[in-house]
Amino acid sequence: MPPGIPLPTSQQRVSHDLGLIALSFALYWGTYELNELLDPYTTYAQGVNLLFLPAGIKLVTILVAGWRGALGCGLALLWMAGTRFWAGLPLPMLAGYATLSVTTSYLTIALLLRRRHLGPVLEGLTFWDIVSIDAINTVLHGITINLYWWWFDQRNSEALLSSSLAMALGDFLGTGVIMLLVLLVAQLLLPARR
Repeated sequence: MPPGIPLPTSQQRVSHDLGLIALSFALYWGTYELNELLDPYTTYAQGVNLLFLPAGIKLVTILVAGWRGALGCGLALLWMAGTRFWAGLPLPMLAGYATLSVTTSYLTIALLLRRRHLGPVLEGLTFWDIVSIDAINTVLHGITINLYWWWFDQRNSEALLSSSLAMALGDFLGTGVIMLLVLLVAQLLLPARR
């Protein structure tokens, strides 16, 4: 930290962390609400959409806020799974699902960022880094989550591969839409560099 800038207090750090968790929760939840409008056109199977915008929010919040983004998205996913698309399943099963979903993404993103030697402010992150991180993350996430549901007899063996690939595609496309929106907002809000 540069000289002359006071270190944040533990209360300020906790407030900052809680704010990022709440923001991640709200963004994931809000994007899920928006995505539900597309469900009649994009639903492939139980819990699988061919365009899933919250996947993009999860990627962005983990990239920007780290574990706080993962926790906020995980809590939102747990709440929505229990009240919407997996309603009626036991809470421990839903908690395992939400934890596995965000942990898979968090670890994949963290490992790929470390492999690229990107710093904490993501200096040097390129468009192709984001595309490759998203592609690897969505494939691993799709396989992991569908294996989880197969293990608990919520997905049959015949549909395992197709559901995994459909989930990966939906997450990849949803992230693409969110990243385009982020770029558009950044261009509108940030002054052009000369």
